[in-house]
Amino acid sequence: MILHKAKGTRIEGKKSMSKALPLHEYLNPPFVFIPLLQQATPLKRIVEIGDKVAIGQVVALREGFGAMPIHASVSGTVTAIKKVWHASGRMVEAIEIQNDNQNRMDESIRVQTDISLLSRNDLIAKMQQAGLSGLGGAGFPTYIKYQTKCPIDVVIINAVECEPYITCDFMLINAYPEKLLKGLSYLMRAADAKKGVIAFKTYNTDIKKNLEPLLVNYPGIELYEVKDIYPAGWEKYIVQKITKKTYAGLPAEAGAIVDNSATAIVFADVVAENIPLISRVITISGEGIKNPQNFFVPLGTPVKELIQLAGGYVESLNPMKAWYIAGGPMTGRAILIDELVVNDTLGSVIVKPMPDEKHHPACLGCGKCADACPVYLTPTEIQRALESKDSQAIKELNAQKCMQCGLCSYVCPSHIEISDYVAKAKELLRKGA
Repeated sequence: MILHKAKGTRIEGKKSMSKALPLHEYLNPPFVFIPLLQQATPLKRIVEIGDKVAIGQVVALREGFGAMPIHASVSGTVTAIKKVWHASGRMVEAIEIQNDNQNRMDESIRVQTDISLLSRNDLIAKMQQAGLSGLGGAGFPTYIKYQTKCPIDVVIINAVECEPYITCDFMLINAYPEKLLKGLSYLMRAADAKKGVIAFKTYNTDIKKNLEPLLVNYPGIELYEVKDIYPAGWEKYIVQKITKKTYAGLPAEAGAIVDNSATAIVFADVVAENIPLISRVITISGEGIKNPQNFFVPLGTPVKELIQLAGGYVESLNPMKAWYIAGGPMTGRAILIDELVVNDTLGSVIVKPMPDEKHHPACLGCGKCADACPVYLTPTEIQRALESKDSQAIKELNAQKCMQCGLCSYVCPSHIEISDYVAKAKELLRKGA
């Protein structure tokens, strides 16, 4: 089996920083900015400046593969089409909506539905109509997973939340445990699966305490605890642990579908009240933040406002010299400033003092990256093969097995972003160069 010998590494979680304060609802920012980009797909805008919009109204369309609508997250007026910083690290066009604070709902929301009459195809259609994407970071359109022709035995909820600092899933689950179970039960129906499993790290005892008493009302759903190692939240790792099978392409090949816990919670509202994907929880944390915490916000909320609500920056930190990470420190993207906006894939923004520049300029040959690699690759050798454009050597070094967990970069004493080199090597193989 591909992952029979996969290993993990214990790393400092630093999660207690953002668990100390309760989940903070910030539902009425003065403006939201809906980016006209999802994953790498440009969106088609269908509103104009001056248009009045309601919460849940369709304002843009994703066309082609993964086609689905994108919805307004607040009610108000479209006041501009302007460029904003995106979690991808670049500026993209966005729809600016000035919030009227009236919380007017689109007429499609709260339409009464007899949930018991919904077929598998009805549930999948609801995913698409709601613009539901994976909230774990990938942003893949959820409905596409459920259109698989493979027989599905189990729907797995990934609540492992592997990366340091991030606690948005933990906080959301503990705020809405019943919604998680309801959402999973609907996902099981959409997959025609008899079994549902919620995977989480063993030290998150609150998750177990809040979910376990409710399981009696949800036959077929069980909890699964994983060790506190990184990257225990890797999709293939979880699928193999739970199903005892592996796969080459998609989890469906092993009879499984994997969704993030936040996706399941949103789906509970999609099914019960026709509320589309319009909000999410985001962690604002790091040594540069005074009061790290989690915020429940409409999509398009400026991150800068959330940093201010978290007490702002610590006194010793110059914001112009801060290190901003969109996403987790292992797989996230370094960004220049705090002007970005919350989108469906942005689960956290980490703010830290800029790393010490007094580091070794080149590889020391220490081998820490190879020791840490969960799938036993030698990242430095792959880097050298890439620099030589030796695709045969890249293939022989099994670069295609890289899961891009970021551990090699994390442990490197020279602070080399070696995971970037391995990712480029994988891309070289994919293109057949």
